Amino acid sequence: MKTLIIGTGAVGCAVAIAAADSGMETAVLARRTTATYIREHGLKRTGIFGDIVISPEQIKVYENYDSIGSGFDYIVVAVKTMANETVAEELAKHGSIVGQTGRIIIFQNGWGNDEPYLKYYPASQIFNARVITGFERTSPGVTNVTVHTAPILLGSLHGESIKELEPLARAISDSGIPSETSEELVQALWAKMLYNTTLNPLGAILNMSYGQLASSEHLVSIMNSLITETFAVMDAAGYKTFWKDPEEYKDVFYSKLVPDTFAHRASTLQDIEKHQKTEINTLNGCIQRIGIKYDVPTPTHDMIVKMIRGIEDIRCGKFL
Repeated sequence: MKTLIIGTGAVGCAVAIAAADSGMETAVLARRTTATYIREHGLKRTGIFGDIVISPEQIKVYENYDSIGSGFDYIVVAVKTMANETVAEELAKHGSIVGQTGRIIIFQNGWGNDEPYLKYYPASQIFNARVITGFERTSPGVTNVTVHTAPILLGSLHGESIKELEPLARAISDSGIPSETSEELVQALWAKMLYNTTLNPLGAILNMSYGQLASSEHLVSIMNSLITETFAVMDAAGYKTFWKDPEEYKDVFYSKLVPDTFAHRASTLQDIEKHQKTEINTLNGCIQRIGIKYDVPTPTHDMIVKMIRGIEDIRCGKFL
């Protein structure tokens, strides 16, 4: 099978390593610096699930869409969410990459990331992944697995068949990172939204690990407000997850999810440290927009969004 990974951050590299390690014909689309590194050194995964090294000969590297081949079975989208409109347009412009049978699988935080792709492709070709494993890119082509609390899930948000995703899920599992397909991806992604919007931006604002956040009763109070507001938005919009109310979720959140990822540093914090724009628009910003649509107040999310955007203004160069 042929797999193309668009985006060579920590998650994209991990998926590329899994695909190549399983024997799939694997290619990546990368920026010049990373592309050069991979051509010379290949890819490497370190961390809690052990080390894997992929030689340069096992990976095809592209730097632009014009040079990419055709007929890929899987197109893994692992860029930042802000790039989705551009990626969708480029894939549509270079139609042979996806073709009539290729499956686009979105490995991103947040909700609504499939919308740009649905402008060009039917729902039968658009899928999502729920990733609740912690990755950090330690250098170009090198990803470190830091924490893990549940399998990577691959599935459809639109009721499409997921049988064709099984080889990719199996490849990721065989590389050491538990992964499987799921018919409950909507619920799983909203579970991830609850987790991410509660921990990720707050950890970035305060420069704290997830475990540190839960160690303060004052910060727990803020997180509880975020959870309550997210449930209110979900209820108004008709979305469901695996817990019936905020209290039931908090029990699992503080007893399992946070301890399992105690030392994790948020991806939003990693973006800020690199002076990059964050994915706040598809995280707490998404909760904010749905709240406005259904007339549900989200004051805690509103404040988090303002604080992250303020940090972006300073750290990403608006006033520098």
